[in-house]
Amino acid sequence: MTKEKYTLANFTKVSETKLSALNSDKLYDAVILNTNFSSSDIGKHSILAKTDSFIQETLSLIDKCTARLKDGGLIFIYGLPNYLSHFGEYLSDKKQDDFSYLFKYWIACEFKAQEKHDELPNAHIGLLMYLKSKSKKNTTPFELNTKFVRVPYKNCSACGNTTKDWGGKKHLINPLGSAISDVWSYNEIAITKANKIPAELVERIMALLSGGKNVLQVNQTKSKFNLLLNERNLPTHKNGKVVQLQKNKVVHQSCIDYLNELNKKNPHGVFDVAFADPPYNLAKNYSAYQDDLEERKYIDWCNEWLLGMYQNLKPGGALFVLNIPKWSIFHFNFLADKMIFQNWIVWDALSTPAGKFLPAHYSLLYFTKPGAKPKVNLATNKHIDSREYCLRGSCISKRKKNGNDRKEVLTDIWKDVHRIKHKKDRDQHPCQLPTKLMERIIKNFSDAGDLIFDPFGGSGTTAIAAKLLNRKYIITELDKKYVDIAEKNLNALTPTKTGEFQYQRKSLKKPKILGTPKKEFEKQYLDFAMNQNKALSQEDLKIVNKSLFYLSIEYKGDFNKIYAAARRRLESLSRNFA
Repeated sequence: MTKEKYTLANFTKVSETKLSALNSDKLYDAVILNTNFSSSDIGKHSILAKTDSFIQETLSLIDKCTARLKDGGLIFIYGLPNYLSHFGEYLSDKKQDDFSYLFKYWIACEFKAQEKHDELPNAHIGLLMYLKSKSKKNTTPFELNTKFVRVPYKNCSACGNTTKDWGGKKHLINPLGSAISDVWSYNEIAITKANKIPAELVERIMALLSGGKNVLQVNQTKSKFNLLLNERNLPTHKNGKVVQLQKNKVVHQSCIDYLNELNKKNPHGVFDVAFADPPYNLAKNYSAYQDDLEERKYIDWCNEWLLGMYQNLKPGGALFVLNIPKWSIFHFNFLADKMIFQNWIVWDALSTPAGKFLPAHYSLLYFTKPGAKPKVNLATNKHIDSREYCLRGSCISKRKKNGNDRKEVLTDIWKDVHRIKHKKDRDQHPCQLPTKLMERIIKNFSDAGDLIFDPFGGSGTTAIAAKLLNRKYIITELDKKYVDIAEKNLNALTPTKTGEFQYQRKSLKKPKILGTPKKEFEKQYLDFAMNQNKALSQEDLKIVNKSLFYLSIEYKGDFNKIYAAARRRLESLSRNFA
């Protein structure tokens, strides 16, 4: 078998002032822009950044960098989250010599953060990735060497299993390690001085682009900019008398209509926390909502309910918006003119493989309304279980019982909250959130008795978390089916002897599948493919192993996926590092 090799891309590094001296005829496959900021700027709450000279001068430099890109070339921009959003929106709207710039990824780079007393520590530096294309759609091809550039598996220090729970599919994993996601941890890439793009990060980019590609790194060298908090032009707000408001309810109504009506009755705001997990415009199957709007229409629609949430918050109230980074860029810029930016929280939640990277970065924007001090309860909640452990329930209970309970600081990168993986834990909603995520938000940024609002209530996860934590809630939901599910789930909460509530989701029984179990067939197939040194199609099996062939016909899974898993294993055996 021929062994595959790869080499790093060709690399050139220049300062901003030396960029113009380069050969103007030479175009690059990728440009990495290292924006200028100091370590002391990390965590400062920058406001109205559109007017800052830093933004304007960086946009000018971005123009110079994109001019150096080939058609199909990639630009990477490394910088603070509260400024990257402006760069991202600029590129999304940018047209230059018939070229468009298409959003690909917001890679969240984690560095070791310093513990803070009353704020969520900042561990997140962003790496924007856009594609230069003459097509306005994501049809221009680009290559990334994700086949071999992978992250080695780590094992739980308590139980010995992989720290990531593969949901019973461990036998299908690639021996080379897990696929690259869009969240790069500090134990993958050592970031010590966050204001300087680390050489290890640049090297990973070059490995992903691989040999034959030309990469240019440009270091911004303009004078230091002031990124301090600036509230001069923010609107001021005062608390006022609240008109009688019915709480603890599920409202069957458009969130925009409800918020507009509420603001007329209570112009000073009523909510202590507002959280939104909107449709992501990914053509999900919502029966009462069209999830495939034209991009501008989707952004305009989002701005309507974002404005309503902001208007109906009390001064000092917290607003959280969960979305994919592509849209969070626009949410950020809309809110930054009105509110105080606190954190771009990264929820590291691996989802279905798509594109070049495994999508894991779900952005949770955290803003507060000016006029009063925000509520932060991190003093007693600042530590979480160490990432050296896995998140399997059986492991957690056993190791804690044995006193194996090491901790680490909670930052703005959340790696310890799993997506809902199993059908038995799901309702009929296509995008159900884990209760643990909502409990963390509500517990850390509100007090007992506070009012929590969710405009896209779904099956009631936010309301359940609020009730469990002794908060009041109001959620709106457009689809009557989900209104009924939410009310049913809320009625399932039962009071304890202490007056608190507990919630236990009813498990759904799985139907029995006749024939060879899915996992058993997969193991048999993979073992046979390794012995044959070949990934075998069903036609191959029909010739060389008829018993496996008949089992493949009865196989309840996707045969193409198990075939691909066999190919990955064989490729890993042939791997040779250059």
